[in-house]
Amino acid sequence: MTDATKELTTLSTGISELESLLETPNQVKRPPCVILCHPHPRYGGNMFDAVLNQISTYLLSSGIATLRFNQRGVGMSSGESGDGTNELIDTESVVDLTSSNPKIDGSRLGIIGYSFGAWMALESAFRTNLIKSLVSIACPQNKFAQYGTVQITQPKLLILGDRDHDFTLGQFKFLANRMSEPKRTEVITGADHFFREHSDLVGELSCKFIKETL
Repeated sequence: MTDATKELTTLSTGISELESLLETPNQVKRPPCVILCHPHPRYGGNMFDAVLNQISTYLLSSGIATLRFNQRGVGMSSGESGDGTNELIDTESVVDLTSSNPKIDGSRLGIIGYSFGAWMALESAFRTNLIKSLVSIACPQNKFAQYGTVQITQPKLLILGDRDHDFTLGQFKFLANRMSEPKRTEVITGADHFFREHSDLVGELSCKFIKETL
């Protein structure tokens, strides 16, 4: 078990009060940090999602801090969930606030998103250069398709299960190929959108990529 300090707190974005959890490995002073974005609130997504839990465990064991937060209307966070517009604004604010946290190295900030959270991660990386590395896990196809015509210059890992109900493998490869470099794709054989029995591999792949690029 990783020796880490957990700090449950509230992030004030100006329009929302967001419940958050910062975990920092005790063996590293001012470690790099990765923001973890959860699946859609309307389908039960929250910051304690099983896939994000696994990713956080891997990152912490590698000396990398993690910052998770509940989107508006989830857990103790204020407001109501919506179509993603306000959630994107909140996510950008979380990036800004985390980058200036003295407990972490704000110059080495990554972001990982799963499902709806992958859209949050991709869009945030497009909008700000504070993010240095990103991982997109099972991004919804209609959102993923938006990023073939824009420049996301940060290193990015794009993960999908070959049995994802929302995204055919052929379409994923086509759209991923259109995305700007640098990028890497990983297709997990036998995994659906929920990565049951595959979350450990998702955590391992995500951590390995972040360590190489952050």
